[in-house]
Amino acid sequence: MLEEALTYVAVFVAVVFVLSLLLSMKPAARATLLAVLVGMGAGLIGVQIAQVHVFTILLLIWVLFSKRASRSIAPIEAILTIVAAALLASTVLYGELVNSPTLGLQLLALAGCTALIVIFASASDVKAMLYGLLIMTSASSVFGLLQIVGIAPYDVWHLSISALGRPTGLYSEPDWLGMMAGVGLVLAWRLPLQRWVRVLLILANMSAWVLAFARAAWVAVVASAMLAVVVYLITRKKSAPRVTPKSGRILATALSGVVAILAFSFIPSLHDNLVTRLSQTLRVADNDVSAQARVAQNDGLNYLASTSPWYGWGLSTSGRVGVSGRLNFGESRNNVGSNWVVSFWVDGGLLSVALLILFGAAVILTLRTIQSQVLVLVLLSSFFSNAVYQPVTWLMLGLCLSVVRMRRERTAEQVDESESKTAVAHRFGQQLVSRTPA
Repeated sequence: MLEEALTYVAVFVAVVFVLSLLLSMKPAARATLLAVLVGMGAGLIGVQIAQVHVFTILLLIWVLFSKRASRSIAPIEAILTIVAAALLASTVLYGELVNSPTLGLQLLALAGCTALIVIFASASDVKAMLYGLLIMTSASSVFGLLQIVGIAPYDVWHLSISALGRPTGLYSEPDWLGMMAGVGLVLAWRLPLQRWVRVLLILANMSAWVLAFARAAWVAVVASAMLAVVVYLITRKKSAPRVTPKSGRILATALSGVVAILAFSFIPSLHDNLVTRLSQTLRVADNDVSAQARVAQNDGLNYLASTSPWYGWGLSTSGRVGVSGRLNFGESRNNVGSNWVVSFWVDGGLLSVALLILFGAAVILTLRTIQSQVLVLVLLSSFFSNAVYQPVTWLMLGLCLSVVRMRRERTAEQVDESESKTAVAHRFGQQLVSRTPA
């Protein structure tokens, strides 16, 4: 009892200290710091305080100290996000196979966070959140590399798959590290950075991305990069600045190649492990247990999808598909299926379509942006390891929709300004006509 009381006192003192520190800072510096912390919070998975994710707490603090950036209190992008999520979340009330009704609340909370980002985020906030996400993903990648060399006090996984073992970084399993390292790699490549900072961050994230041996992350990063290149080639302007050697990208790529050659030279089995893993990325081998499990899980999800009513079986039903693909109609610890699109259909049927369209529209309308590429990466990875209920997905959705909102408001301002000038010119013309003698 005494320890619990002391814990509450310590938390209260910490909150008071942090709030006092924030109040003492200049508004611009405070806004940037809080936005960076929000991005860092989105880079964590499963880190909660009193069953509330750290990302949500940091976001609410950021909102508390921020000014509304949107012209309206409830921009259409925020409304659509809440409505789309509410349609799917409502299925916990009447779904016949609902496993966890609280997943509906979690979905609404994540959608609410996205709506708040749309309402309050400015262009500088968007960039600061991306930098914060880069900091956290890079820190996790470095920690994962320290696991491999034996400095970090955590064991690596699956020595049968990789001679070095699969690191987990700051996450619960290597697949999450692979995805987040991929996110860090994209951010380190595209965000404005000092040359050597970019080189080091690309090296760290690329190394963790490869050594995590997460095939879903490999596919997601390569596919999102190919899409980004195609979009760039189609939409680029002749006057657009080109990448120069001073940016650090070419140097980072060259150094990554050198590191890979050295690693394969000193650890030949690592090369064999990588070739084997790559060969099993697009096909299912007889001895590939994890790939066979994925196939079985998809079969279980497809069965539920084919037998579900038009409104689905209810949110969290997809979690009843076990690791082996067997359906668990009793109490299940899992609430989310491995394939996010099929899981949405299983859970919500036609009521999930609005949310699917929202994700697709957010990506398409902001294709050239960094956050769009990261969102594509996360969604592609979620076809195998579902991260749709993780904060990083909803942060990226919020940043994409913020860009859509800013463009829409900028266009409206230009139209208003044009109409205002036309009205002034019209009144001036009428005055001239009235003063002209007959």
